[in-house]
Amino acid sequence: MNRKLFHFFFFLCPVLLAAQTGPAPNNPNLEIVQGDTRVEERADGGFHLYIRKKPGLGSVLITESTRDPSLTSANYAYRAPEWNPINGDEIRILDGEPIPKSAQIWSLIDSTPEFHSELGEAFHIFIPYILHYGYETTRHGEIAVKDGTYLNIRAFSLPYADYRGSFRDNPFVLVVAEQQPQPGPPTGNYMKETLAAFTDIAEWGRGSMFYSTGPANTMEQIKTVLEREPGPKDLVICLDTTGSMKNDFAEIKQNLVPLLGQTLGTSGWRIGMVLFKDYNEEYITRVIPFTADLNQVQRSLNGINIRGGGDIPEAVYEGLYDSAVRFTWEAEKRLIILIGDAPPHLRPRGRITKEMVQAAVAERNIRIHALILPQ
Repeated sequence: MNRKLFHFFFFLCPVLLAAQTGPAPNNPNLEIVQGDTRVEERADGGFHLYIRKKPGLGSVLITESTRDPSLTSANYAYRAPEWNPINGDEIRILDGEPIPKSAQIWSLIDSTPEFHSELGEAFHIFIPYILHYGYETTRHGEIAVKDGTYLNIRAFSLPYADYRGSFRDNPFVLVVAEQQPQPGPPTGNYMKETLAAFTDIAEWGRGSMFYSTGPANTMEQIKTVLEREPGPKDLVICLDTTGSMKNDFAEIKQNLVPLLGQTLGTSGWRIGMVLFKDYNEEYITRVIPFTADLNQVQRSLNGINIRGGGDIPEAVYEGLYDSAVRFTWEAEKRLIILIGDAPPHLRPRGRITKEMVQAAVAERNIRIHALILPQ
């Protein structure tokens, strides 16, 4: 099985900051090195960063990783766009006073360590995929956190990121590496969040769940779907086109059109495709209109680029919504086949919600079959 897993590593890069800051920048208790951190990407919208608690380390804050050499431009702390249960209620002291909760400034800060199985006592910071910095009256904006993003762990001797004590900057870059999945039954390599979401989609979409065990088996499962739905039909394939789909897509690109020729018959069908990635990618969705020309289907497949997807959740609901509303459905039998290995976002990144997809599918009497691939 060639499906790959994503793992995340932090590489410290001290040269990124023009100057260490604070009254005691060389305090060894405030130095964060590679073995002091662990990071997990989860399907809840971001990364969970754990930082080992050391004697003399009172709090940690995530900030920008670069600083104006002249020290005339502010080096801002990053903040989350909304409250989260990990750090949303943490206190941060600025200019000697706690920032009031009414300000709704959700800094990426922790002063209350918790137990971690590898690090022991550790600070825990939730880093969402989108971060804000600065304020409307100053330099401000947002960044997307993904492979290659530069960040900084500002370590403080006092709790609450209190600058009245000493502090030290520990810049790093987030690097995504890939490893082969653990040996064992293929069913053990389905991401649980994807399994739950796809099962739910197939249920309210009045379709069925199908389970691929690898690229060759993906084609067998598509064949099973088509054989269960004989006769004239309008069909949309809603396909994840992010980097983790590379091996499966190679099989689809080579064998889908011959399979369609064998199973659809000579007339009475049309096929379209919706390709989806995610926000801050090359595209969110791309629609390939209905056609009954298999040569055109092959040309469309040949033009698809499989890449991107620096986080776990993808624009699944956006893909399904466009599959429902961006086509002129005419056949009595109307089908969508969802193919992917990652779940939708738990919280909408844009305007499309699960409820909007459900309504669009029901209104047009479309059935959805979900084909889940190993992660």
